[in-house]
Amino acid sequence: WVPATCLNFAFMPMHMRIPFTAGVSLLWTCVLSAMRGGDVVHADDLAMGAVTGSTLSLMREGLDENFNNTPVEMDHNMAHFNVSAVGKDRAGIVAGLTQHIARDGGNITHSKMVRLGEEFIIQMHVAIPPEKKHVIQSNLQRRKTISHEMDIHVTELRRREYDAHPTKKAVMGMVINCIGEDRPGMLAAISERIANNGMSFEELSTELRWNQKTKKREFFVKAMVSSTSIQAGDTEVFDELVKEISKLKEELDLSTLDIRVHMRQEIE
Repeated sequence: WVPATCLNFAFMPMHMRIPFTAGVSLLWTCVLSAMRGGDVVHADDLAMGAVTGSTLSLMREGLDENFNNTPVEMDHNMAHFNVSAVGKDRAGIVAGLTQHIARDGGNITHSKMVRLGEEFIIQMHVAIPPEKKHVIQSNLQRRKTISHEMDIHVTELRRREYDAHPTKKAVMGMVINCIGEDRPGMLAAISERIANNGMSFEELSTELRWNQKTKKREFFVKAMVSSTSIQAGDTEVFDELVKEISKLKEELDLSTLDIRVHMRQEIE
C-alpha cells in the first residue's frame, strides 16, 4: 500500500485518485483470495453444518465434553431408558407420548423423530428417578390412549463405568460429514472402513435429500466415531487412519468429505 499511495499522490490527477485506490484495493483482495485458496462456501453445499470439500481439522478439545459424556454417564442419580415407538402419523402423536412420560417424572434428553410414509417413528432417551423406573414401562403399555395407537418398547440402559474400565474411555474421536449421490451400499462401506480401523460409532445419522441443481438424490452422513487406543503421539497410526478415511471420497465418489479430529486436552 505504501508504493501505491506514493504513486497515487505523485502522478494521479485529483479526479483519478479515488478510482485508483479502489482499483488497487480490488487487485489486492484478489491476490489475497488466490493465496487463501478454496471455494466459496454456499449454504446449499453445507454437509449438516460441515465445511464443503475434502477438509481436515484437528481440534484439541476435551473428549469428555463430546464423546465420553452421554446423558447416561452424566447423571448417576437417575435411571435411564430408551423409548422407541412407531404409529400411524397424526396430529398430537408426539404430545401424547411426551406428556405421559412427563407425568411419570421422566425427563427426555436425546430424541430423534421422523415421519416415513404413513408411519411416525420416535426414538428417545428418558431419565427418571430410580424409584419410578419400574412403573414407566407398565404405565406406557397400560394407557390405552397411546398403547393402542403405537407400538412402544422401553429398554433400560446401563452406563459405562470408566473408573473400573478406563480402557473404554475414548482418547481420540472424529466427526465425519459426507455427501454423495445416493446408491446402495454407501453406509455399509463407510461403517466397514470405520470398523476395520478399530473405531466405533458414538453417534450416527443419515438423511436423503433431493438436489435441485443436479436433479439427483444425495445421501448425507454425519458420524461421531471414537478410539480408545490411538494416542496423539502415535503420528504414523494417526496419519494412516486419516488417510484410510479420506480414501472414501474417491472410492464412493463423494462430493463432500469433512473430517474433524478431537484429541484429549491433556495430550500434547
